[in-house]
Amino acid sequence: MAKKVKSERANLHQIDEELKSVNMRLHELPLKKPTESTFAKMIGVQYEDQMEQLEKMKLNLESQKDQIASSIKKDTDTFITEMSSPELIIPLDPKPVFRDGNVLFHYRDSAKFQNLFDFLGELLGLSIPLVVKDVLLSSSEIIVKVSNEYDAKQKFISGINEIQKTLTIKRKQ
Repeated sequence: MAKKVKSERANLHQIDEELKSVNMRLHELPLKKPTESTFAKMIGVQYEDQMEQLEKMKLNLESQKDQIASSIKKDTDTFITEMSSPELIIPLDPKPVFRDGNVLFHYRDSAKFQNLFDFLGELLGLSIPLVVKDVLLSSSEIIVKVSNEYDAKQKFISGINEIQKTLTIKRKQ
């Protein structure tokens, strides 16, 4: 879902740029029309008025922009709902690794979740890796700054709950 939203945002940016160009041309065309049409007449060619074509292009781009913006909002709402669900499953290996006085949890099958964390960081207004209550969450591992497994699990649960509460607040805004 995060990857889809990221891609849709790139498409939305591209459409915005095209829309700016079309709007600029629509603004300039009436200013240039008298000169261009007179020049075309003087050299014996038909003047091609692009106003109608540009208006259609503008309407099409605006429609695409609205559809993509709506899709981004829907997907973002779905992402927040799923991430803040009490049924959320985080695919961690059940046995942590102990290193330098910290407890490290790795994702099952060495999975990486770069798009998820990029999008989550953006929604929360935080940089990646996320640091919440002595828990460092990244796309490849989770590091908890305690030395025993039980405390690490408690802090991990607390950190995830904090993220979920914040996302729930974001959804209501």
